[in-house]
Amino acid sequence: MRRDALHVVLCNPADPRNVGGAIRAVANFELGSLRVVTTTGFDPSDLRAFSSESIDTMELRFFETLDEAIGDCTRVIGTSRREHRDDAPPEWPAAGLAARVGDGAPTAILFGAERTGLLLHELDRCQAWVQIPTGDRFPSMNLAHAVACVCYELARPLEATVGPPLEAEAPPKVPAAAREAFFAAIEDCVASVNYPPGRGPEHFVRRLRKVLARANPNAQELALFGGVFAELKRLGGLAGVEREEP
Repeated sequence: MRRDALHVVLCNPADPRNVGGAIRAVANFELGSLRVVTTTGFDPSDLRAFSSESIDTMELRFFETLDEAIGDCTRVIGTSRREHRDDAPPEWPAAGLAARVGDGAPTAILFGAERTGLLLHELDRCQAWVQIPTGDRFPSMNLAHAVACVCYELARPLEATVGPPLEAEAPPKVPAAAREAFFAAIEDCVASVNYPPGRGPEHFVRRLRKVLARANPNAQELALFGGVFAELKRLGGLAGVEREEP
C-alpha cells in the first residue's frame, strides 16, 4: 500500500494544538501530507511545539479553499459521527479502510472543524464517509485524536483486519478538480431554469453526485452529461425562463 498517496485534510481547524497533534499523527504513520484549509493561518512556532517538532519530518501545506486542497486527488473520503440523509455518500466502516484505498490513487481524508465537524458542502465533495465507532454516551472526539485513529487504520497491516478480505474500491475516473468544475456548471444550469421547482438546485446536484459516484463516469462521459445540461440551459433561455432571485 502506498501511504504517500494518502493526504489528511483539516477543514478550517481553530486550535493550533489540534493541528500540531494531526501533524504528529501524519508523521507517525508516514502519510503523504497534512493539508490545512484556513484563511487565518497558525503561528509556525506553535505548530512546531504542539507537534513535538515532528513538523520537520512530514509535508505540511496550507490552502484557502477545500477545492484547492483536494484538487490533485482522485478519491475524497470524509469522516463524520452524524447520521446522514439518504442523499449522502455511502458509509464505509473504519475497519478495512486501508484495503479500500490501497490502490495507490491519490486520496484525501477530510476532517471537519472542531465545533461543527464536516459541513454539508464539505461532505458533498466525498465519495464515501467513515465513522469512528465511539460510544453513544460521549461520541465526540478531539480532532487530533480522530486523525490519529484514522491514520492507524490506514497504516494497519491488511492481514490484521477482522472479517473477510476487502478489495480496493475503484477510484473515481475523474480528478476532484474536474469533478467539482462539472458539478458547479450543472448547478448553474439547473438554477438558470429554476429546477427543481420549489427547491434549491443544490439538492438536485447532491442527488446527482450520488448517482454519478456509483456510475463512476470518465471524463468523456461527464462531458456528455455536461453538454445535455448546457443545451437545456440554452433552450430554457430561448423559452424565456428566468432565474428567480432569492
